[in-house]
Amino acid sequence: MLSFIVPARTSSDLTAACLNSIASTVGTLGVAHICEYVLIDDASDTRWGIADLFSQFRQVANAPCHIARFKHWQHYTGVFAYGLSAAKGDQVFFISNDIQITPSWLRTILAVAQAYPNAGIVRGVANIVDSHPEHEFFPPIEPRSYNDITSFSDHIAQINGLLATEDELLSGDAILIRRPLIDRIGVPDRQFFGYFGDPDFGLRARRAGFSLMCAKGAWLYHTGQGHIKAEAQVSQSTVDAQVVKRRELVIAQYAKFKAKWAGAKLPEQYSNVKEFDVPSLLALDRPASFNRVEPLKIPNPEVDIL
Repeated sequence: MLSFIVPARTSSDLTAACLNSIASTVGTLGVAHICEYVLIDDASDTRWGIADLFSQFRQVANAPCHIARFKHWQHYTGVFAYGLSAAKGDQVFFISNDIQITPSWLRTILAVAQAYPNAGIVRGVANIVDSHPEHEFFPPIEPRSYNDITSFSDHIAQINGLLATEDELLSGDAILIRRPLIDRIGVPDRQFFGYFGDPDFGLRARRAGFSLMCAKGAWLYHTGQGHIKAEAQVSQSTVDAQVVKRRELVIAQYAKFKAKWAGAKLPEQYSNVKEFDVPSLLALDRPASFNRVEPLKIPNPEVDIL
């Protein structure tokens, strides 16, 4: 079974485009009958209509849909952890709601995963990839429609085929997580509110013996900073003001990351994950239990099931 986790807190238009791209993709590939959806409303403001959007999608998805609404804001790491805890599939996809996937993307991701049995996580490339500029491919003009997105995705798939490279660190905007990895290390560590949950998860995966692969022929479209723009709209502030708040949160979460990974060679001030001494993080002397974070209990008192 293929499980698709899609969280949303804002941006109903981007969320609808994301869900439509998944439905179109699995329909085109003829795999809709082996799919399930875990749709997570991250304590959204009702003005966005996220819960209603998810309920409407359930009516047309023709697949099991688990819809959960958090009572309090969880941010990236919290919804990621809940999604992995609730998903039942052997192949679990976490897709940010400002992303649109394509048939070529999904086909290539699955093919690369099959070609690399030791891969615990497989990601693709995009127009925007946080912390991994080497995985960015830009279409000649900004896509005007989903057809433009699928056309460029097909083009990248034809050029790069099943070419894959191994990543040192994880950026988890749109990824495949395989069941053996979930069984071994559990879920992201919710002590990280929003940031550093994905590099922590990726490092734990590598310490447990799994690889992080990038399928260079799997291209998708990423709007980027979708939640920052939406939060600026809700709070009637500016994007610049939201960027400042984001930076403050990043600094606070990096302090937690340094404390958890104490003993490794990490910069005093955070600038970019490229400055991390990854070998020292992987070699850190910790028991095997360090790599594992237990899944959340489902059903969970923190959420309402819709």
